[in-house]
Amino acid sequence: MKTNRNLEGQHTEMLDVLQQERLALLAGDIGAARQLLDRLNMLQQDHIAHEEAELIPRLPPLARWPAKVYLAEHSKLGAMLAELRTALAPLPAQVSDASTRLTLIDAHMPFKHVLEHHFEREEKGLFIEVHG
Repeated sequence: MKTNRNLEGQHTEMLDVLQQERLALLAGDIGAARQLLDRLNMLQQDHIAHEEAELIPRLPPLARWPAKVYLAEHSKLGAMLAELRTALAPLPAQVSDASTRLTLIDAHMPFKHVLEHHFEREEKGLFIEVHG
């Protein structure tokens, strides 16, 4: 069983990968950004699968946030990450145009915002209520 520390460490790792990916976009290195989003996707899928199989079913009935909140956010995060990966797919491996790079970075802000708030919700609710 994964502990809260392991799960919070996964949150940190995912945010670090997202930061590395955004820095790759800043440099115009779309090839590296694609690889980092692929890694983030794998990490996110594994993390969500564990939570949905092991933690959410054990959430108490009077939990701070009901299971449907976590499940909806997981679905939204998966869809948002898929959109980001799709947006990078047709681009060349290197983009030198600064406006294009800025547009790509800006497109990541909603995902980053939802991801950070979701992690905060899990750390203040799910992890405490299931593991104590």
